[in-house]
Amino acid sequence: MIKLFRNIRKQLLKEGKTANYLKYAIGEIILVVIGILIALQINNWNEKRKNNHQELIILGNILQDLKNDKIGLNKIIERRISKASSADIMVSYYDGEKIKNLSDYYFHWTNVLYWEAHYPRNIAFKELVNSGNMSIIKNAEIRNSLLEINASYEELFSVRQHMYDDYTLYLYSSYAGIIDYGDGIKVWSNPNVTIELSEEDVSVALKNKTIKNGFILASFNNNGLKEQLIRILKHVELTISYIEKEINDNHEN
Repeated sequence: MIKLFRNIRKQLLKEGKTANYLKYAIGEIILVVIGILIALQINNWNEKRKNNHQELIILGNILQDLKNDKIGLNKIIERRISKASSADIMVSYYDGEKIKNLSDYYFHWTNVLYWEAHYPRNIAFKELVNSGNMSIIKNAEIRNSLLEINASYEELFSVRQHMYDDYTLYLYSSYAGIIDYGDGIKVWSNPNVTIELSEEDVSVALKNKTIKNGFILASFNNNGLKEQLIRILKHVELTISYIEKEINDNHEN
């Protein structure tokens, strides 16, 4: 093609047709410019397609993480409700409620003291943040929702650490010299287990106001964490719907 253009230019110059040569040269320049623009457009289109493909992969990974996180959130919410309920029952014992079976006391204090914590499944999101490539997610709703979830977890971790400190100060330290932890674990693991429990140990523990305050705080904190977890769960579910819609819309296009 280039050789053909060169031959045409030589022929026009040879024939002395300067005006025609200039017109031809201008036309050739225009053709070259158009060719460059087309090449740039194709390159941009390919780059956009590549970015879209990468975005869909990232969104798919984040979506799977969020679905796993949703399962974990539902489980820990149930456990927070159970712990708050057990803490309330323990407070009632300290307020004079009769203990029908020693195993009830052992079960509920172990249920409260057994430390459980949920950590978000956010591997894909962390990798994206660490790469500094958050802008690859074009949907602002998705970006903002993911950042909001991350911020909510940071707040949750702070409250949870405060609760752990309360547990250590009011419950773990106080119970360590009174109750046999092994008996509590056996009863908590199997409420129908037949073992000899210490009425004397329970009687001593019931006179300890620090322990009572620990259960009051445990009820308060577990209920507070439950509410925070429910808010995070709702945000996770909303973000899942955003991502699923984005992926479906891209596949349709």
